[in-house]
Amino acid sequence: MFNILLIIILLEFLPFTTKQQALPNIYVTDYEIIDIVNTFYQYDYNAARKNEISINYQGHTNLQSMDDCAPSPLFTYVDPNIEKRPTFLTFRRLMNNYNPKVGVQETITKKEMIEIDAFLTSIMNTTIAKQLFIFLNSKNHPYAKDRNTLVENLKQIWFHPYSRSRGILDSSGFEHVFMGELKNNEVSGLHNWYRFYVLESRGRDSNFDYKGYIIKRFGTMGSVKFSWRGYYKKGGSFFIATSPEFDFFTFTLCFLFRRGSNGCNIEVNGCPATITVHDFQYNNRIFVGSAYPNIGSMTEECKFYNAGDRK
Repeated sequence: MFNILLIIILLEFLPFTTKQQALPNIYVTDYEIIDIVNTFYQYDYNAARKNEISINYQGHTNLQSMDDCAPSPLFTYVDPNIEKRPTFLTFRRLMNNYNPKVGVQETITKKEMIEIDAFLTSIMNTTIAKQLFIFLNSKNHPYAKDRNTLVENLKQIWFHPYSRSRGILDSSGFEHVFMGELKNNEVSGLHNWYRFYVLESRGRDSNFDYKGYIIKRFGTMGSVKFSWRGYYKKGGSFFIATSPEFDFFTFTLCFLFRRGSNGCNIEVNGCPATITVHDFQYNNRIFVGSAYPNIGSMTEECKFYNAGDRK
């Protein structure tokens, strides 16, 4: 019976299948990475502007503390019109498609597959996607053979299910990084500000509580502590106010060229950070395992660029 169910599950995910299995080793300089991410940021037209979002960091905390240093939410205001932007709209529709508990089977319905395709279509219609495609094409990357090839490979590395526990198809790169998971009494992943805001805004329904900041970089990025359904996140970092496509394609860029222990050095609005990206290999395929920004030291450039409104 188990084997029959496994075959059914595998057949259900045939739309994810691509011929590309191995990722090529293509030389890209640190400067090129920084430059293309700066270009992403420049063309992040769907991002929240300064007057569309308000943040209240409150008390400072650390990885070891169990104290609640923030009696109020992190996000005190987010303009509801942000959700009307196509990439935010399609991104939010994915939020009810996942069970956060690792070890619980994830199944993708036809409706959910349509929602994944709608999200990919919306982000692929952005200038950031076009800039990534141009960059990959300039490096003769096989993902940039054409638009459809890129989309199918993005779908595989981010959305194809894999197992984090006991062989059960319970996870994916997208679920881990953007939605968050619950495992071993801790929150795992969840490195997206808008997902954080949505959970926080639901109040008691989400059992979600912001505990304080570890590192803050104005309205650009932060590392924070929080709890969700009684599970703790000792320290989780994310960009702030960026669009779903900025995060998605920045993490994708670093996955393709800087995955592993060395990190992916970038700058966001003048503030340095290093993206950590790990792959996850399952059934001879490679997927996104995790991706998140490690916030760098405060610099004068970071202070300068964050002194006024985001341009």
